[in-house]
Amino acid sequence: MNKKREKEFFSVKILLILLISLCITGCGSISDGEYAASVTLTGGSGKAGIESPCRVTVTNGKAEADIIWSSPNYDYMIVGGETYHPINTEGNSEFVIPVELDKDMEIQADTTAMSKPHLIDYTLRISIFDDTKEGDAKGTPGSDAESTLDEGDLTANTQATINTEALKTAPNIPGLTYISTDENAYAECFAIHRYEDGYAVISVDDGRNYLIVPEGRTTELKSDNNITIIQKPLNKIYLAASSAMCHFDAVGAVETIALSGTEKEDWYIAAAKEAMEQGTLQYGGKYSAPDYEKMVIDDIDLAIENTMILHVPKVQEKLEKLEIPVFIDRSSYEAKPLGRCEWIKVYGLLTDKETESDEKFQEQEELITSIKDKELSGKTVAIFSVNSNHQIVTRKKNDYFARMVSMAGGTYLFPQEEEDEKANAQTTISMEAFYDYAREADILIYNATIVDAPESMDALAALSELFADFKAYKSGAVWYTDKSLYQFADKTGTIIDNLYRIISEDKEDTEFFHKLK
Repeated sequence: MNKKREKEFFSVKILLILLISLCITGCGSISDGEYAASVTLTGGSGKAGIESPCRVTVTNGKAEADIIWSSPNYDYMIVGGETYHPINTEGNSEFVIPVELDKDMEIQADTTAMSKPHLIDYTLRISIFDDTKEGDAKGTPGSDAESTLDEGDLTANTQATINTEALKTAPNIPGLTYISTDENAYAECFAIHRYEDGYAVISVDDGRNYLIVPEGRTTELKSDNNITIIQKPLNKIYLAASSAMCHFDAVGAVETIALSGTEKEDWYIAAAKEAMEQGTLQYGGKYSAPDYEKMVIDDIDLAIENTMILHVPKVQEKLEKLEIPVFIDRSSYEAKPLGRCEWIKVYGLLTDKETESDEKFQEQEELITSIKDKELSGKTVAIFSVNSNHQIVTRKKNDYFARMVSMAGGTYLFPQEEEDEKANAQTTISMEAFYDYAREADILIYNATIVDAPESMDALAALSELFADFKAYKSGAVWYTDKSLYQFADKTGTIIDNLYRIISEDKEDTEFFHKLK
C-alpha cells in the first residue's frame, strides 16, 4: 500500500470512529443487568456497617442496591427524601434503595438499638467492581481479581451453563476438514478442535466459537453471531483480561501484546511491568472505555476481554465495527484450579507457542501430582481479610481457593450458613460469626490481595481483640498471601505446593505465602 493509499485508509478509519460514536450512544453508561459492587459507609458512631460487596441491579439505566446492615435494628432509611422500609423480618436489616454509582450519597437511617430511636446521618458510596484491579473485581489466580471477586463470581445472569458434551462437538466449517478435538485434562469451559492445514476452532462454554486462521491462509467466512474469525499472526493484541497476561509471559509471548487494559502500577508480572516501562506495551484504556483511536492507529488485531465486557455490550459492538475481533476469556469460571491453569493452551495456540504451553502446564500438573505421594497433615485452614467496616471477608466452601487448600492436604473451614450457591464465592460475615467457626483453626491465612495484611501479629490483634483468642494466633500459625497471587493462574501448581509447605511443613516463607510475625 503506497503512502497516499495508506493515508486515505487511515482517514476512513478515523471517520468510522466518529460515525460510530455518533450512532452508538450511551457508551459511558452502564448496561442493564446485575452487578457486584463495593460499599463504603461513613458517619454515625463508626460502629455500624453495610455488607460489601452488595448486589446492584440496573434497569433502564437506573440502579438499585440490595444492602444489608450489620445489625437488625434499622427500621427505615431516607434516601433522596423518600422513606424505605426493610424487605426482611428476620436477620440483619435489609433494604433495596435507589443509588447513584460512584458518588457520595447523603442518607439517613433510623436505628432502634438505643434507648429511643435515632435518625443518623451517613455518607454512602457504591461502586461497580472494576476488573482491572485486584482490589476491585478479580479472584482468579492471575485475574483479575484480582477486593476480590472472581470474574466468575459475577452474578448468575452473566454465566452460561457449562455443556461439556456440546463443547466436544466440532463446528462444521465450510471448506475445512475436521481432524480431531484435543482432550483437556481439567478444563471444562473450552475445547480446541483441529482441522486440516493448521486451522483450529476454540469453542467456549458460552456458545462462542473462534476460528483460528493460520498465517498465510484465508477463509471466505465472515465473523457473525456463530463464529469469530481470528487471523494469525497476532502481533498487536489489546489485553483487557489481565488474568491472561501470565500465560503470555509463561510462553514468552508478552511482545505480542501492544495495549494493556491494566496500568503499569497494577501489574505484578515483571515482564508486563518492564514492557510498559520500555514503552513496548502501552495503556490502552480499561475494558469499559478503551482508547479506540489508539487501537486504530496501532492496528490492533485482537481484543482479549473477560466477562466484564458483557456488561458494556456497546464496547464490544464498537470494537467489532472497527474490525477488531473480540475473544472473551472465561477461565475464571473453571471449577477446578488446574482447569484455570489449562487455559494456557488457548494462548499457546493463539501465539504459536503450543509446545511451550504444554510444557508449562505439565510442570504445574506434576507439582500437584507429587503432593499426592506425600503425607498430608489434614490441618484445618481458614482464609479471611478484614474490610473497612471491620467485617470478615472470606470464601465459600466451593470456591477455588478452598479447593486448593484441600488439594494441598488441608481441611478448609467455611461459614456454616452459606447463601445461594449462585451468589458470589466471596462472602462477608461478622467478626463474631468468623470466631464461631474458625477459632479452633490450625492455620489462618490473611487474604492480602483484598486488603493489605496487618504488619504484625500485634497489628492483627488490634483489628479485633477476638483474634488473640484464636488457636492459630496463640500458636503463631498465621500467614498472609502475596498481593500478586491472583495474577498467576499459570502457577496454580506452585501455589498449591506453597500451601502444602505451610500446612504440612510449617514453612515460614514461600513464593506466594508469608508468615505473619
